[in-house]
Amino acid sequence: MTTATPTEQSWGKLSEPIRSDAAGADDPVWKDNAYLSFWDSAATVFGTVHVSTSPNAPDTCRARFSVSVAGRVTEVVETLGVGTFSGESIHFGLDGRVRVEHPLVSAELVNAPLFTAADYAANNAIPALGGAAPLQHFQQACTVAGSITVEGATIATAGRGMRDRTWGFRDESSQWVEFAALFAVDDSAFVTAMKFRHADDSLTADGFVIDSAGSTAITAISFARDAAAQFRWARLELEDGTTRLVSLAARLGGFRVPAGPAETDGPALGVYDDFLSFDAGGRGGEGIFEQAILHRVA
Repeated sequence: MTTATPTEQSWGKLSEPIRSDAAGADDPVWKDNAYLSFWDSAATVFGTVHVSTSPNAPDTCRARFSVSVAGRVTEVVETLGVGTFSGESIHFGLDGRVRVEHPLVSAELVNAPLFTAADYAANNAIPALGGAAPLQHFQQACTVAGSITVEGATIATAGRGMRDRTWGFRDESSQWVEFAALFAVDDSAFVTAMKFRHADDSLTADGFVIDSAGSTAITAISFARDAAAQFRWARLELEDGTTRLVSLAARLGGFRVPAGPAETDGPALGVYDDFLSFDAGGRGGEGIFEQAILHRVA
């Protein structure tokens, strides 16, 4: 595992500075988000750090740290200021350093990049907000190493993860009716695949299989679920004409993902991350299946 502290330069587009003056009060909602999910099944550690700030929607500025250690889930949610990814307890460094200092939990984590970044803005698959410019969206696999302390007990972790960085005009409850996404990392590759149902009921899909040789685009995605709507397998068709099947091996944990305002009596997007282990053609790996549904009964 890579344990040396990376720099902002090593993270490229995922370390772009926060745009604190990108939109005004009369513009659509602009969000600047950073996200890290990490997993270490040997240490039974699964976690997520999610920060979001906005120059014109202060009620969406928040930070969240959710972690499961040996089956015990601890979560800290706090507000952020405009133009920062650091709150009272949670600090998300664009250079790869995450720090949490809270009475419930503390953590020191370093994330370092694996392979190259996936550029979801390339095909504009993620729907734009009205007539606004498309969202800028980058993802990259990574190693994650450090320590987490819960109730006075400290556990070391050295696993893998997925880091995400987005900025642009964004209002999830008006843009997306439903989406599903698969993120899987093994020794040889990073798979990232996302499929969206738009408000007009149309579907778009996009994604990449990224390895040491480069990036291969995913051109079609099929997801299969069980009777409880949980992930069973994904069939991915690639631009080189090959097909990759990623199947469930085991369920490891999960968290809900805040994706809208802190409270609303209107539509709300419910997002859930399942941490899973996978089988992909005989190769083992771990990662996340993320599902979102727009709840409209109020």
